[in-house]
Amino acid sequence: MRIAIAGAGAIGSVIAGYLLADGKHEVALLARGAHLAAMRSRGLTILAPGNRRLESRPVASDDPAALGPQDVIISTVKGHGVPALAPLLGALRKPETPIVAAQNGVPWWYFRGVDGPESGQAFETVDPGGVAWRTLGPEHAIGCVINLPAEIVEPGVVHHVGQPSLTLGAPRGGEHGAVMREIAAALESAGVAAPVTSNIRHPLWIKLQQNCSTGPISVLTGANLGVIGASPAITSIRAQIMRECIAVAARWNITLQDDVDARMARGAPGAANHKASMLQDYEMGKPIELDPIATAVIELARRRGVEVPMLKTVWAITKLKIGAG
Repeated sequence: MRIAIAGAGAIGSVIAGYLLADGKHEVALLARGAHLAAMRSRGLTILAPGNRRLESRPVASDDPAALGPQDVIISTVKGHGVPALAPLLGALRKPETPIVAAQNGVPWWYFRGVDGPESGQAFETVDPGGVAWRTLGPEHAIGCVINLPAEIVEPGVVHHVGQPSLTLGAPRGGEHGAVMREIAAALESAGVAAPVTSNIRHPLWIKLQQNCSTGPISVLTGANLGVIGASPAITSIRAQIMRECIAVAARWNITLQDDVDARMARGAPGAANHKASMLQDYEMGKPIELDPIATAVIELARRRGVEVPMLKTVWAITKLKIGAG
């Protein structure tokens, strides 16, 4: 397959690094800035667990036309960047090319196949003007939940912890079965776990609990995951946010187990020194994922009449801190 990684920052670079090390598929990266320049001049280095180094010389460009049509696009651009990227991906696509939407938060395709009046509509909170919905087409989307803590330690060099994992699933049950199995096989061969689920919204909401309860707090405190997890007061706040997410998910027909206390007790094994991606972006002066993560959940709560007071409080303070309050 010809596989393009669109928006190849930390997460996309790790995925690309593993696929390139496996060597079974053509992999191209759509990237920009200093990271792109470094990959062009020195190549890409992935610092993996066990002191492994995955080194490659990827095909990389900031011009989709230079990469040409692909069999699969894995979009790893963060949710708030999707509407700007979406119109640029035409040069990477054939009519049947699927788009794996690998992102945190509530994705642009979320209302494809849901029960209720929203079905078949763009979710304006995460996709203003329905740009991604119109230009990418939800019928081409494959949902993807990322479990891959990673950061760019310097341009061209990315460090990650733990087993890379991408959970795949179609927004509407029963779609894309064969192509998802093919994508999963390519990832698994490269060492990236890639389970395929019949209900992608279930793992999506499990990850949303983590994102909502950790990302904004990391921006407010500047603390890494280990410090956040060691604070009883912050743990109490995070637990309430996670239970608010459980209540919202239930009203959208997603039943989550209340395992909040167990998750709090586990902490962040192997990633205690890692900073949440939202904090990484904030410290680099980049826009943060507040809208696809917290704002979107607050809007979904409003549409089903669910109160989320703790999430709204942390969200409001975070907006003020980043100058968007």
